[in-house]
Amino acid sequence: MNKIVNRHEFIFDYDIKYANPNGDPLDSNKPRMDLKISRVIVTDVRLKRNIRDYFLEMGETVFVNGDAVTLNKRLEQILGSLSEYKNKSEEFQKDLLEKCIDIRLFGGTVTVKDAKKLPFSLTGPVQIRYGTSTHEVDPVFIQGTAAFASKQEADQRTFREEWIIPYANIIFHGIINQNAAKHTNLSTEDIDKFFTAMWNGTRDLLTRSKSEHLPRLLLDVVYKENQNFHIGELDRSLKINSGIKGEDIRDISQYSLNVSTLKSILEKYEDKIHEIRYMKDERLILTYDDSVFNIDNLLEGKTIPMKI
Repeated sequence: MNKIVNRHEFIFDYDIKYANPNGDPLDSNKPRMDLKISRVIVTDVRLKRNIRDYFLEMGETVFVNGDAVTLNKRLEQILGSLSEYKNKSEEFQKDLLEKCIDIRLFGGTVTVKDAKKLPFSLTGPVQIRYGTSTHEVDPVFIQGTAAFASKQEADQRTFREEWIIPYANIIFHGIINQNAAKHTNLSTEDIDKFFTAMWNGTRDLLTRSKSEHLPRLLLDVVYKENQNFHIGELDRSLKINSGIKGEDIRDISQYSLNVSTLKSILEKYEDKIHEIRYMKDERLILTYDDSVFNIDNLLEGKTIPMKI
């Protein structure tokens, strides 16, 4: 597998409709919000769940698979008897990294009960900041009847309550650190699988509370070899344009994303950029100044479609 020599900086944009993108279980499962600016928040953990679930569907092994098991039990499921690794910490780490793509991507801390020489802690090459909506949102509280009564003798069914977001365009920002990748054996093939899982795993969220999650834009800025540099905050250079207030938006047809600032920033640092790869949903309209913009022109001669 090919080693990583380029730093990556990526933007991932998707939208949701009449759904709860990331409920807080400690607060009545309300959508996570930055109330000061009325923006919805989605944690990196939620996005990683999409990615891991897609990996599982594709037959990849992930360390964190959602099962309620102990750490030792999960290790045994993946590696077999841990007694085989007694005093073989390097082999233990090597085998676990070789099998688990999510540890190669996101790192992890492994503490093995009754085996003090086996634990390790690795910083993940892929670091993702919390996603936020690009516009204001107004959560809606909905009540209804449940399917069954709470007790056998009850005359009526119980009530259910839930919070939803009518619509939100949500954007994530992340970095893939080529230096940390050396310690987890992350490969360029793993990166391609990661972006595929991010796009398809989000689209495949078909549960009731997560329906209508549709990926709209994925940009991967690939910097030149062996550069410890990235621009940073590229997500904040995308601005939503709409003729209506943010909290009134209900469909992708009611706005566009303006790339004027993003294009200007990328051109400023063009000498540090190897290429820009992208995936884009045809329903998303991009604009530059006041005109519809073709994403192939984002950075002349360096912008190419991503193969997913």
